[in-house]
This record gives sequence, structure tokens and C-alpha cells, in this order.
Amino acid sequence: MTISISTLFTGDTASRILSVGLELAASLGLDTTSWRDGDPEKTLFNFVADRLADRDTIITELIKAGFLSLTSGDWLTLVAGDLYGVTRTAATAAAPSVDFSNALGGVYSKAIGEVIVKASSTGELFRNSEAFSISSGPGATATVAFVAENAGTTGNVALDDVDTIVTTMLGVTITGSTAASGVDAQSDASLQTACTNTLGALSANGPPDAYNAVALDSDLTGETTLTRATTVEDASDGTVTIYVATSTGAPAGAAVTAAQDAIEIWSTPACITPTVVAASEYPLAVTQTVSGTGIPSGVEAAVTALITAEFADVEIGGYISLSALTALTHNYLIAQGATDVLVTTTAPSASVQLAAGQVVTAGVVTVTEV
Repeated sequence: MTISISTLFTGDTASRILSVGLELAASLGLDTTSWRDGDPEKTLFNFVADRLADRDTIITELIKAGFLSLTSGDWLTLVAGDLYGVTRTAATAAAPSVDFSNALGGVYSKAIGEVIVKASSTGELFRNSEAFSISSGPGATATVAFVAENAGTTGNVALDDVDTIVTTMLGVTITGSTAASGVDAQSDASLQTACTNTLGALSANGPPDAYNAVALDSDLTGETTLTRATTVEDASDGTVTIYVATSTGAPAGAAVTAAQDAIEIWSTPACITPTVVAASEYPLAVTQTVSGTGIPSGVEAAVTALITAEFADVEIGGYISLSALTALTHNYLIAQGATDVLVTTTAPSASVQLAAGQVVTAGVVTVTEV
């Protein structure tokens, strides 16, 4: 019989504690069925149940923090930093620049954060990150730096996507904007992998985990976009290749160079020069049909977001399970209240094993209700 250790760390709920308390009160002869709201005994029992449940939750999370595979969220951030010396990569916001043109006679002088613009294609808002002035028109222009209200990839914009002025400036229009990308906060799965990789660095000659650990350590590389790394060794000629990727796919050349430089300083064994290479993207299209009662609107966009997040944690050269893709959509629909749900995945037609150096990205996701 196999027992998951996670079952040992389950705190009591307030309703369960209250039930035990009421059973005890009944055994002592108190009438627990006729209490009115506001009765002191009922109020006291509810208060004690709520406080004990809160305590159980904190104690449970504290105990789980002693096990890397079980802790999550802020607790995992603390464990990673304190026990493994790994800092969770924080989310950064997209920072496009926006070109304005003034066609009328108004003169505008704005402090940091006073102007809001929007990308109508996504609905994301941006605030100016620098003070600026626009003189009276016609023909007066200004180029201003902005930053997304929401950190992470939700604020990503392509060229000229920022096209709407939310803050009133009569006569002023947007004539163009630059593309910009944010970085999502490092996921729990990626952070746990980074922590286990540091154990490899304890070896003087550095097994593969040591290379991976350095590549993902922003304190050593100065690079915050890398979230995945895997090392492939060729025993016949001593070639060591470290493939790196971001949460969204292949990294920029500067990130690859930063990882290469850090590895050569911090983890290169004698007589071997490892080579850092950007992982190649493997766009995986997903096509599904769904049926049932109460299928929510916007299911395709929601499933696309779920698959994108799921793929962000697939290791380089990893495995994508066909049944897991189907279950992802099925579980989402059930959570949204749909019933009699049936999900069929027609693409990919089978589970996918990535080649060494490949990182999966979400291709076109199509979800059709039948």
C-alpha cells in the first residue's frame, strides 16, 4: 500500500472543528440544537473553530515548507532562498515607448504616472514611467516611455499595439508605439527544479545539474529571463551542451551569452569547455472538441492560456502527454460548472517526446463546441 506523504499535512477545517466542539458540548448536556444566532456559547464555539482552523493552516504550511516538493507560493520562495540560496525570478512589466502628436493648441506637462494609454487589442493599460511635456500644435510631438500596469507576459505588445489614450489630452493622438515584452514570475515548478539543480554544484567537477544551476541563477548570470536549462553530455568526445529557454520559448542571444560567461566562471571543470545553446522552439498546435451542458463562453481563450502556462513548465527535451492535454480542458470545464463534459483531442494525435534541445511552445489552439 502506497501512502502519499502529503496526506499527513492536512489541517482541520473550521466546520470540522466546530462539529467536534458541538459533539463535546452535547455530551456534557448542553442543548446545541436550539441555540439562537448571537448566543454567547455559539459565538464562542464559532470563534474558537475559526482561530484553530487558521492556526492549523499556518502550521500545515510551515511543516510542508520542510519538503521542497510539497511547499508552494510564498513559502517556497522563502525555502528556496534560505535553504538553497536560490532567488525566485520576479515578474517584470513590458515597457513600450509611445509616440504622441499634438494637433491643437494645448500644452501638456505630465508627471510620472499621470497618463494612461491602452492597447485596444488586449485591453492592457500602461502608465508613463517618465515625466514629459508636449508643446502646442499642430505638429508638436513627444516620445514617452510607458510601463504596463500588470507585470508579466499579459502586458506584452507588438509594434503599434498601444493605440488609445485613456487620459484626456485634447488634440493629442498616438502615432506609433514599440513592441515590448514582460517576464512572468518564476513558476513553482521551475523554482523547485532550480533548487534541486544547486545540489549538483556540490561536486567539484560539476555534474549536469551544476551547469543548469548556474544558468538559472540570475545572481551569477545577471539574466532574469531564463527559467529552464538542461545539459546533454557526449561520453565519446567530452562535448557538454547546455540548452536554455525562457518561460515562453527560445531566449535572446544576450541571455545565452550571459549563461555561457557565468558557467565558464563558476562551473567549468578542467579541460572541458561547455557550450550554452538556445533551445529551439517546437510549436505544438492543439485541436480539441468539447461537448456538455453549460460550456462557458470564451472557452478557447481560457484553454489557450492554460496550455501556454502548462507548456511553460515542460522541461527542455521533455514529454507532452496527450491525456494530460485532454484532462486540462476537462478539469477546467468541470471547475466552471459544466456537466456531462466530453473532451476529445484530435491534435496532436499522440503524446509528444521532444528531442534534445527542443522546448515546446503553444501553437494554434482550437477548441470547438459540438
